[in-house]
Amino acid sequence: MADRWPVKTSLQAGQGWDWLPGVATACSILACYGTLAILTLLSFMGIGIGLHEGAWAGAISAFAVVAALGIAHGWRRHGKAGPAGLAAIGAALILWTMFGEYGRATELAGFAALVAATIWDWRAKRTPRQA
Repeated sequence: MADRWPVKTSLQAGQGWDWLPGVATACSILACYGTLAILTLLSFMGIGIGLHEGAWAGAISAFAVVAALGIAHGWRRHGKAGPAGLAAIGAALILWTMFGEYGRATELAGFAALVAATIWDWRAKRTPRQA
């Protein structure tokens, strides 16, 4: 039977989820620093809002883990373990910061590692795989 759709969609071509690590990394950073910026701005305006810190940490951590899993999924496509390893380190640092002992340097290192892994994974997916 003839294929009804002669042009493959991005999901059929295996590229449909390439956006996931980048978006999840950005959401993790925005959930952390964006929420902090909004709360600071509101407090300057005299508006106080209570925020459940556990839910806040959970959202940040969930986005970081989704980003790391998305990067690990890219391993199948480009065959490079480096981005997945760096993403795992970044996510582990973020999780430690959120649920273990808070440290600004640890938090920044985790986000930096996650961003670097996302960029590395994105670039690896765009270069031809060498045998």
